[in-house]
This record gives sequence, C-alpha cells and structure tokens, in this order.
Amino acid sequence: MSIERILSAGSVAVVLSAGPVFATEPADLYVGLCAACHGQRGAPLVDSPYPALYDNPRIAAGGPVFVANKTLHGAGNMYSFCNLASDAEVAALSNHLARENGNRSAPLTEAVAATLRPSGEDCPRGGY
Repeated sequence: MSIERILSAGSVAVVLSAGPVFATEPADLYVGLCAACHGQRGAPLVDSPYPALYDNPRIAAGGPVFVANKTLHGAGNMYSFCNLASDAEVAALSNHLARENGNRSAPLTEAVAATLRPSGEDCPRGGY
C-alpha cells in the first residue's frame, strides 16, 4: 500500500471520526473538511501528497466549480466528500477557496452545487 493511500485513509478516518461538520463559516468548513490533508492556511503539511489549497493556481484558474467538483467527486488519491458535506457547505467552501485564491467568478449557488453532486449509486457511502 502506498504512503499516499495510507495517508488518505488515515486523514479520512480523522474527518469521519469527527462526525458531521455543522460549520456555517467557510473557514471553519475548511478546517473541518480539508485541513487534515491539505494543511492550514499558510502552513501546508510537510511531505504531504496533497497540495495546499491556498495560493493554488489551479483553484485560481478553475474557480468554485473546480473546487466543488473535486470535493464532490474526489480525484486521484482524494476521496469524495459527497456524503460528508451538504450542497450549501460545498458552495460556501468552494466560493471561499476560489475567492481566497484570487478567482472572481460568480459565486457558486447551493442549487448549482446540487447539480454537480454524483448520483446516489456513484457517491461512496463511507467505510474508507
């Protein structure tokens, strides 16, 4: 098993063990959903296979839809968070990260986030 896969499983276990996020502020959503793997703002994790999400040129270019798709569908060794975050939380977090990275796209709405969500059978049900 690769170190990336071990880190992924361990980080997801930390997020899952914390239970539902129930945060209302985007920065708190980041701490609850992202920081375990991607580090805190200005302090990415050392030797982590996961990119920092602040000062990230891909987020700056892709905007909130890019962030929402990665959050809901996962990518590479990142798990999908489609069962851990509501449409409102996905929209708030995506808008926050896009804005913090200098993207000035129109904000992602909760309704648009819902259209990006994978269907039930395509959304992992935990047990990572």
